[in-house]
Amino acid sequence: MYEWKAFTEEELKIISANPNVKSVTQKMIRFTKEFKEECWRRFSEEHQTVRKIMTEMGFDPEILGQKRMDGIIIHLREQSRSGEGFRDVRKCPESRAPTDRPLPTSRAIQKMQHQLEYLEQEVEFIKKTILADIAARRKK
Repeated sequence: MYEWKAFTEEELKIISANPNVKSVTQKMIRFTKEFKEECWRRFSEEHQTVRKIMTEMGFDPEILGQKRMDGIIIHLREQSRSGEGFRDVRKCPESRAPTDRPLPTSRAIQKMQHQLEYLEQEVEFIKKTILADIAARRKK
């Protein structure tokens, strides 16, 4: 996996000032949904280069770097093919996602097994805590 170059404080200020940026850290930029849609449209329909798109949308390609710009296109391609459209933020992990739809049976069983194992660990911890408390009281 490629190790992205960290942005300097100066670069962070420049990037965060762009209205197409939702948030930015030293190693990651989150773009707005509108930016992603427009960027993908220009890339896929107008066949513009990623460098030209980024320049026209207010980014300095020298700050971003070619590998990061190529990565942006890869992520946009993945999101466009997912059928879920573009998002402002990353998709929530399943454990934190709202449960609108039922899980497939095999996944539901795995989730229940995991919950059962976790609860068993909690019970064992509580038992040990109680036994340690009883032993401490006997020593008094």
